[in-house]
Amino acid sequence: MTIHGAISAIVTPFTADAAAVDERALRDLVDRTVAAGADGIIACGGTGEFTALSTGERREVVRIVTEQAAGRIPVIAQTGGLSTREAIAHAEHAASVGADALMVVPPFYEPLSAAQAEEYFGDVATATELPIMLYNHPHGTGLAMDADLIVSLAEQHDNIRFVKDSSADAFLLSQLVTEYGGQIGTFCGEDVLVGAALTIGALGLVTGSFNFMMPVHATMLRAAQAGDYATVSRLWRETLPLVVCLASNPYTSAVKTACSILGHDVGPVRAPLPTISAQGRKELETRIAALDPAYFA
Repeated sequence: MTIHGAISAIVTPFTADAAAVDERALRDLVDRTVAAGADGIIACGGTGEFTALSTGERREVVRIVTEQAAGRIPVIAQTGGLSTREAIAHAEHAASVGADALMVVPPFYEPLSAAQAEEYFGDVATATELPIMLYNHPHGTGLAMDADLIVSLAEQHDNIRFVKDSSADAFLLSQLVTEYGGQIGTFCGEDVLVGAALTIGALGLVTGSFNFMMPVHATMLRAAQAGDYATVSRLWRETLPLVVCLASNPYTSAVKTACSILGHDVGPVRAPLPTISAQGRKELETRIAALDPAYFA
């Protein structure tokens, strides 16, 4: 399957006490994401609270998402771990249940050097035949991957084909898209930069806000593909206050709360992840109510 476009980093729905994965809600979320116009789904990403999941739960989520997607859109399993052995084991499982590609975050307790990162990603890439999306998330991992490291990995390993850039570094994003588009496909992973990313020709977008805002972003992406940048700009300006609201609150909890406001119960976040305040929820409600209901799934 082709990996491109608007890809939703889906939440992991939990039961009301957060004790277990809510399988029914997860299957409903997959169906809703497909119907809303998504070009792909990422399971067990940051917004999917993979750090709060057991090994068994991570595998369960990847299996359920792949099964429910049923080939309608690509499923990308986030398979990074705190060790190379763990990351390879998750990659092998994802391949065994039919995932179409992998997204790989580096270990995040002890930040890696560039040389260590090159070895880690290289070992994972060598151990699988699936396409790989590097996950550049300095705020969460302590590793700031620059263009030299990203492009070097892509040149050394044929299956390292994409990068999700969540660095919030507009210069790096621009550099990857405009200078190195022939070596690696770049996905913008920062909600506040999606309009800019589409304008300069990024291969796609990957964010958690797509759990409930996929329709409007799918429209933006199609407009960009058609060269209609006036529509991209208009929709970006309209939705930016809501996106900033998400980023100004505990992000994953804000995304789950927005889903709840729109009638989709995906449960709470798992402790100790912070929960949005009552005031934050009220602001979300206000921002959502100010927009066209057609923008939401």
